[in-house]
Amino acid sequence: MLSFQNKLSNEKGFIELGNRLFIIGVFFLPSALPISLLFLLVGLVISFYQNKLSILKDKFNYSLLISIGIIFFSTLNVALINKPLALFELDNFLIWINLLNWIPIFFIFWGFQIYLKTNRQRLVFAKALLSGTFPVLISILSHKFLNIYGPFETLFGSIVWFMKPLDGLNHPVAGLFSNPNYASMWLILALPFFIFFVYLKSSSRPKKILSLFLCLILIYCALLTGSRNAIIGIIISLIFVFGFRTIIFGVFTFVFVLLNKYLDNFVFDLSFLTNNLFIPESLISKFQDFNFFTGARFDIWRTALMRIQERPFLGWGGGTFSFLHERDISLSESVYNIVDIQHSHNLPIELAHNFGIPLSILLTLTVMTLIFKTSFILYKKSIYEEINLLDRFWIASVVIILINHLTDITFYDGKISIILALLLSGLKCIFDYNSKYKLRKRMMN
Repeated sequence: MLSFQNKLSNEKGFIELGNRLFIIGVFFLPSALPISLLFLLVGLVISFYQNKLSILKDKFNYSLLISIGIIFFSTLNVALINKPLALFELDNFLIWINLLNWIPIFFIFWGFQIYLKTNRQRLVFAKALLSGTFPVLISILSHKFLNIYGPFETLFGSIVWFMKPLDGLNHPVAGLFSNPNYASMWLILALPFFIFFVYLKSSSRPKKILSLFLCLILIYCALLTGSRNAIIGIIISLIFVFGFRTIIFGVFTFVFVLLNKYLDNFVFDLSFLTNNLFIPESLISKFQDFNFFTGARFDIWRTALMRIQERPFLGWGGGTFSFLHERDISLSESVYNIVDIQHSHNLPIELAHNFGIPLSILLTLTVMTLIFKTSFILYKKSIYEEINLLDRFWIASVVIILINHLTDITFYDGKISIILALLLSGLKCIFDYNSKYKLRKRMMN
């Protein structure tokens, strides 16, 4: 009996160690990716040791294991078995190395669920995420107002704080990320968690005021990135806070902008925003630009869909989009001859292009099923009692990321891909907990 208790105590201590390493890894994720990976990797190993082969016990994981199989076979087919002539000049090593963008994500999703099972664990995760976001906010504000820039390197170049120099007051900023869109993506996925602490009942009034102030700072920094996705993320967050009233407001705003765009006698000059609030001109121009479906992004989608038709089942292989796009654009008559395009700017299209339509459908349906089932269970639960506020904003963060991946792909940034997998992992834990709640409710009745 004593031996069993000691074993149980050791296992709990081991898991607690893994949990602490996991939280440290989350904290360093936006600012020091190599350090973050070190802590996360050890935490993941501990999780694998504790879970052993439990991955097969959850039927939800079957689709993920099938996806890994499809990705691997597609890569094998493109690189060794049936390599297209169009990729003859492309080194097979680049196709194989691209697996690192995809395969680890599935194991992160499964392996870290042990550290996100309870409400308390997810709350600690949220605090670590927000604490780790502060360096990003500081770097952006330093860019804008103190003209401090890098890139700064440490640990023999293993850690790089990009912090690119500014080109005037209205140039977008990137903070600790290599691209303004990546910085924007991180900030807007963190926004729902900042809002959560504003509405947290247990928080004191000073803490709520401080949280609200930080929310405003974060929104402002997101706008400074000049990313159109920042506006989308902010709107989605407001919808989750204020409900459908925000949608009505959004409709009126949209109509107002349309009138401003197409009626000569209804002109509203948005330049005062850049003059008085130091918001990048690029963001304002994007806000006023309604040539979205006739522009370069649509042209990229069109060429990508044409290639998908050529190889619909197993795709062209990971990491091949840029190479093929450069080839195709040189042969096309498009007016948008933009060569340096790294991806398709749409995640389902990217998956279909790289690994085939079946994989794209499978993963899209898996993620959407998780979101809708979790949302439905929480909605049914809210009829009887107030749902956990953190669960609600957690879903908001996931929705923000996925919607933004319909028009852009920030997934290839290691920080973004890891946090996406972690948020989906937490969402699965929310689903599992509330599914059990539903079962307990039925048993009580």
